[in-house]
Amino acid sequence: MEAEALRQRATRNVRLLRRLNVVTLSVAILVYVGLLGIALTQGVGPLAVFASCVMLAEILVFQIVRTLCDHFDIVRDRRL
Repeated sequence: MEAEALRQRATRNVRLLRRLNVVTLSVAILVYVGLLGIALTQGVGPLAVFASCVMLAEILVFQIVRTLCDHFDIVRDRRL
């Protein structure tokens, strides 16, 4: 019974992590677009480069979390 409760909690936590991951990416995209807009209108090239680097890092983190969640699903399904 305790193993089932742990499995349900793990499933819920992975679902929450996936949702948080998508929300974080969405916020990062909004900030990126805003910073690019500022960089273009004010003629600040280095800000555009910096914002692009931060956005690439966020995409990398998004992909790592997504892959990790998929791995958790595979491991959990294997134990059933």
